[in-house]
Amino acid sequence: MVVINNFRLKNIVNGINSLSLDLIDGQMCMTVEHSRASTNSSSYFECVPLSESENEQYRVKGKYLGIWTLKKCLKNFEFDESQQKCIEKKKVHRQPTVDQNNECQASNANPIEGGECNWLTATLQNDPYSRNHFLQCSITNPGDYCGEWIRMPCAPGTVFKYPQQICVAEEIDNSNECGQNGGSPICPCSGSSGTCPGISICISSICCQQQQQQLDPSMQMLQNAPFFQQSLCIGTGAKPIGPCQLNSCPNNYECQDGIGCCPTIPYESTSNLVSVSVKVCPGSSIVPIGTCTNGNVCPSGTICNEKVNGCCPQMEDKKFTVIMLCPNGKPAVGPCNSNNLCSQGQSCFKGACCQLSTCPIGQQPQGFCNSGSCNNGGTCHQSTCCQSVEVIKLPICSNGQASTVPCTMSNQCGSGFECSNGGCCPIPFCPNGIQAISRCNGPCGVGLTCLEGLCCPLPKCPSGELANTMCTQNRDCGIGSDCTNNGCCPLPQCPSGNFASCRCGLQAGGKSCPLGQACINGGCCMLPLCPNGIQAVSLCTASFQCGIGMECVNSGCCALPTCSNGKAASERCQMGSCPQNKICENGVCCDIPVCSTTGMIPAQFCGIGNSCPLNFYCERQGCCPEPLPLCPNGGRSTSRCDRGSDCPPGFGCTSLGGCCRLSLEPICPLRMNAICQCSANNGCPQGSTCNQGTCCTQASATFNQVPGTSCQMSTQCNGFTNSNSRCLQNTCICTKGAISNGASCVQQPAIVVTQARNGCDQYGNPCKFVLSSTRRRPLFTPVGNVTDTPLWFNVIELRSCIDNPSNTGVDFDPDSTCLPNEKCINGKCRTKLWPGEYGCNSDLECQARCPNTYCETNTDKHVPQCLCKNGFLLYGRCVESCPKGFHSSDKYCMHNDEDNFWKDSKLQDNLRELLNKGNC
Repeated sequence: MVVINNFRLKNIVNGINSLSLDLIDGQMCMTVEHSRASTNSSSYFECVPLSESENEQYRVKGKYLGIWTLKKCLKNFEFDESQQKCIEKKKVHRQPTVDQNNECQASNANPIEGGECNWLTATLQNDPYSRNHFLQCSITNPGDYCGEWIRMPCAPGTVFKYPQQICVAEEIDNSNECGQNGGSPICPCSGSSGTCPGISICISSICCQQQQQQLDPSMQMLQNAPFFQQSLCIGTGAKPIGPCQLNSCPNNYECQDGIGCCPTIPYESTSNLVSVSVKVCPGSSIVPIGTCTNGNVCPSGTICNEKVNGCCPQMEDKKFTVIMLCPNGKPAVGPCNSNNLCSQGQSCFKGACCQLSTCPIGQQPQGFCNSGSCNNGGTCHQSTCCQSVEVIKLPICSNGQASTVPCTMSNQCGSGFECSNGGCCPIPFCPNGIQAISRCNGPCGVGLTCLEGLCCPLPKCPSGELANTMCTQNRDCGIGSDCTNNGCCPLPQCPSGNFASCRCGLQAGGKSCPLGQACINGGCCMLPLCPNGIQAVSLCTASFQCGIGMECVNSGCCALPTCSNGKAASERCQMGSCPQNKICENGVCCDIPVCSTTGMIPAQFCGIGNSCPLNFYCERQGCCPEPLPLCPNGGRSTSRCDRGSDCPPGFGCTSLGGCCRLSLEPICPLRMNAICQCSANNGCPQGSTCNQGTCCTQASATFNQVPGTSCQMSTQCNGFTNSNSRCLQNTCICTKGAISNGASCVQQPAIVVTQARNGCDQYGNPCKFVLSSTRRRPLFTPVGNVTDTPLWFNVIELRSCIDNPSNTGVDFDPDSTCLPNEKCINGKCRTKLWPGEYGCNSDLECQARCPNTYCETNTDKHVPQCLCKNGFLLYGRCVESCPKGFHSSDKYCMHNDEDNFWKDSKLQDNLRELLNKGNC
């Protein structure tokens, strides 16, 4: 029988007897409750919150109340309580019972915040410290039955009721008739229909619900254990009506120790009573199960106690949180302090602070009642002694507030208060809003001033000193002072000795100074004027404080005069001399000009009107050698010249002063083939030599057909051995990203290809305009040095190209077969022309350089020329309107006065800047 009872005991603890689960259907619940399994695995109970209309109907404030409602899973789904959701049946892995696998060994018998618990079997528990909170066993890890006790708050104005497992409004908890009918209050009934939520019923305008049974599984276990039998009243055998409260019970009941409140036995019937002596187990009121001697075996869960010679329950040595109840039945709010004192409105009872009830108007609580009576003439009101006190009327202070502390002298009041009409009142505030120290009953003392009969503290100035007087605005103070922190404070002094105009910097909240002033020592000081009439940028005492290009003049940093090249001077000349690479110019040190074409210092300074000797041009006030001009074929000239005799045989002197080939026909010795033209420094491709301007090679080797010439097979094309060329449509073309350098198809980096195509000479150098006053015209010339090997070589003969690769089935760039200064146009390699250049055959040749140009055939020289579409041709550039000193004539900009122009350096400089501003 013992084994059977123990097995049944475990089943009850683990919830196998789940009949009680279905009994919760329709009961009220807290919405924080976990969902619970039902007897049917395909359904479960969920605490469904009351709707907004229901909350309004039953006057429930907040969404904390719900109703246990049976929910059904989808078809072929089952409810998994450990995961709190419905899971497809075929995915469900049946979990063994808690008894079989012991997934959570935690006990719910001693709920403590932060303690471990089994949420599957735990119920909501009382909070020992507050009726407005409760403890809940919360899930910490999904699928794990072990959880943690957490403290949960009730809604405002509600208290937790353990029998109903819900929070109830405090006003209906104190006065209702539910208890007389075996129930507990839930909420007010509906005012219109008298209905109630769930299965609760309306009794005297209060919704009552029958108390839930067997809330705590651990209590359920004890009630079904063989040794747990509630002790009956001695003499009557009746069940006690409840525990004793302070050893007292209601009328007609008496307190029996260890049992509870039992019916009082009339005196006249005591003669008929039979004296009964019952032995109970120590530490409890449980009657031993049988007898045992000499260590006889007791049932499981009990041990043999020699004091009673019986089997008593085995008591575990556990720590429990004891809920201390106050005389008014409410739990204590906390422990008393070391002096057995509590906060106002509380009283110390058996070491715990208990909240006193609110006394009627005109009375104050004096402590708890003693057996329903009070000492010192007080009256007992809701377990609290209330006593009338004399009301002392205190005066109204000048600030409109009532005094709270009586007094007869000011020294009885604290700091900042004074005694006024028998009550402590705050000392009035000074006009600046600061509280006064005292009344002016004489001298106020150091750091104070008397204002309107009050001793007011003088504010501190930013310098740390006390202000001279009080103020509200700057005009309240004299010259040299301002109103800071409601006090007149002296302004900082400037280096000139004058007072600052205002404050600035950190002391003024980061305020900056007005234009023309600088922040010095926290004050805004006027900046002096420079000799040129411009205000200095900052104050100074020496020039080294001003930086490069500045000097200290009249205590202000001023810019040095500008040099003739337009740049600022670095410093003043010292006795007419300057540091290295500087020259003294108008008393200041300026940079020595350097020629951009040679990188060398000019031979001399330019004269009036930018005049320089022949073959020199003016650049940054210095005469620099003219760069080698371009020849008509687009290559650089070999040398400068003034006349044809200055050039080598076969070369002539162009109008731009450059030696260029007279004949374009290649000249090679016998048994040698012409490849291309030599470069300006007589350079040729590898395997060839320069002969009178032509690169020649042996007829038997090295070079075959250059790109763009005719062929019958790919092996004839230069570059085929490196897979850079092939014969297509009887023409040698460059493929696979290779470009023509005039002699062969070669691979070049993309940046080099772009440089070669955008440059204006064989070396990829850009061109710019320089103005030669001796030649009286701008020179369009390359800027950069001549390297050993050019990027490409000039080829005189006309070459072909394929301008539509899509028809060939081969992917290549049509322009790659031509030279970088050429473009494939209508199957021929044509030179790309700049604006103003002659000899065009189509618009495409002009637009290859500048899109806004076209080829005009009707010109003054009867030779086609590249002119501007929208604008006018100004030497080699297109402009929307002619600049100062020029006028428009047909498609050109013409000089107003050419003689005067070449004498005016400013007009020349403006023209040079305009011509070099863009590429077109």
